[in-house]
Amino acid sequence: MTSAVETLRGFLAARDDAEPAVGSSMRSYVLPGAGNDAVVLLHGLTASPPAWNAISAALNAAGSTVVAVRLPLHGHTDRMTRALSGLSADLLTSDLRAVIAAVAALEKRIVIGGHSLGGTLAIYAAGTLAQVDQIVAIAPFLGVARLPREAHRALLPLVRRLPNAYLWWDPIDRDRQQPEHGYPRYPLHALTVGIGIAEAAYAQATGKPYARVIDLVLNARESSVNNRAARRLAARWRRTQANVMIHELDGLPPSHDIIEPLRPNSQRVRDVLVDVFAGRRGGAGTIAHRV
Repeated sequence: MTSAVETLRGFLAARDDAEPAVGSSMRSYVLPGAGNDAVVLLHGLTASPPAWNAISAALNAAGSTVVAVRLPLHGHTDRMTRALSGLSADLLTSDLRAVIAAVAALEKRIVIGGHSLGGTLAIYAAGTLAQVDQIVAIAPFLGVARLPREAHRALLPLVRRLPNAYLWWDPIDRDRQQPEHGYPRYPLHALTVGIGIAEAAYAQATGKPYARVIDLVLNARESSVNNRAARRLAARWRRTQANVMIHELDGLPPSHDIIEPLRPNSQRVRDVLVDVFAGRRGGAGTIAHRV
């Protein structure tokens, strides 16, 4: 008889097989655990599952079943692929619903952890997917740093009319940028996809979310995404009596990619995140973690 874990692995394998360009080391994976939690990990824009390797190993060692998911159109062997030109909000959210439905067959408590765009999807899931008990959104992309949230709605139609040009994450290193399991550039319209999902999540936050526990993890010196928008979302949710905690990481340099194992300080960030996933939250409202 096929086990629930094997069925889930088969589902994820077929999903990855549907994109033949996906690299063998960048496919989705499952680490079975004896505990009651199934932690679904969603990477950020242009990244892939190996970004979670250190954190997923630590969560699995603590007993959780870990499901590291490759987002659609990500993880291709050709780092200069233009596959992300086809990214859309519907593609990401419908895929997430299918993944969570497959994970639910494990009959474990479902936790979604997401970084950046993955954090945006986790927030979206908190208000739309009844199977989800907890989310941990790490540096969620709810807007561009230092740009007021209200400005995003005005700019979205303008950006969508621009050519879908590809931009380098690092204009100096360009295609030499590491890590190898991520694309070194992104299409301009991918930003509007993320902001569109964020706007939908913000609109849903007038009602109490399905997720019983919500943790937002922010770098106090965030360089790319809008921390203020995350705090405003938390305040909106709290008005519905939702259980929301903000974890502010102090001591990091200006950065965004704080989960990547190759980055400095990633081990200290990992240790904080394992505690957050495990429910060792501490305090109430907002808590600072020195890393």
